[in-house]
Amino acid sequence: MGQGRILNSGARVFGALVCAVLGLISLGWIIHDLDKADEANHLWWTWAGLPFRATGGIFGSSLLDLALLLVYAVVGITALRSPSAAGALGAVAVVTVAVRLPSLWNLNSDWLQGIPGDLKTRANASAWAQVVLAGLLLAVVAAARRPADLAAAPGRPVSPAERPPGRPAPGAAVVGALFLGALGVVIAAWQIYWAQERGWEIYKYLLTGKHTLPTLLSAPGAWIAWAAVALCLAGAATALARAPLARPLGMVAAALVTAMGISEASLYIKLDYVDHLSDLPTVGVLSVLTGFFEAIAGLIALLVLARRGVEEGTAGLGGAPAYGGYGGYDGGYDGQPGGYDAQGPGDYG
Repeated sequence: MGQGRILNSGARVFGALVCAVLGLISLGWIIHDLDKADEANHLWWTWAGLPFRATGGIFGSSLLDLALLLVYAVVGITALRSPSAAGALGAVAVVTVAVRLPSLWNLNSDWLQGIPGDLKTRANASAWAQVVLAGLLLAVVAAARRPADLAAAPGRPVSPAERPPGRPAPGAAVVGALFLGALGVVIAAWQIYWAQERGWEIYKYLLTGKHTLPTLLSAPGAWIAWAAVALCLAGAATALARAPLARPLGMVAAALVTAMGISEASLYIKLDYVDHLSDLPTVGVLSVLTGFFEAIAGLIALLVLARRGVEEGTAGLGGAPAYGGYGGYDGGYDGQPGGYDAQGPGDYG
């Protein structure tokens, strides 16, 4: 997503349509699961890592379906006029591929037995559709970028969609990079800890998803954790460079981690870990604190990067803010807030 480059109108419309289709797929699974749940909150707790069984089988959706549904809606609507459309659509495409790619091998694995054939077929078709559409969207975004056109016709101002994508303001860039970098380091540290604590023979299943998926379309917990690490660190690096990509990429990353933290914190509260924090072992205390840190730090990074950016070429000159800045993304993390076993609670385990 080159600096100062925007999408042509055809690519914007295509991106909005793809976001609509991707969102409808996720919405369909959520509605299906709500219909199968004995109580609506059973679906939330299953997403959070405390599995409940659906009526007549297994839930299909994950927390990421809800998170991505919100992201698709925001990006699909604003991409039609926002100068940051290329970065936002590209970030959405990358996240969609990362989330759905493990389903392509898990849904066709021998270990996934006892699932009704029609349910597995629909899930497989959904996963393939989302991966293919996201890959196609990424290709279109890469091919359809062009330099921003600041030369308006006489009597006609330059439309927001024609202006260069805005860079984060200096203060927002520093704060966003600080919190995104801290989140990436913390999540990576937990993954390294659990890989050493449990050994590769167990940890590899958290990467592949074998025997560890709480719902049919869930992505493996460790897989998503490392994806979040990559997004956070990439968002921090682009924020430090004050690149135009920093705002959409950083906001998507921050939204995902915020949802991760909310999911984990809600589960720790439900299991009374917060009320009995002093009774937990050190790893349990750190896990609880990490869940709340993710929710708070992710929200801060999201809010500061959601502020309107500075137009390219006006940084430090008191220039006007960029048009079409993205508002708040929302996102989520699917995975098992982990470690509710004999080793005590642990992050992303």
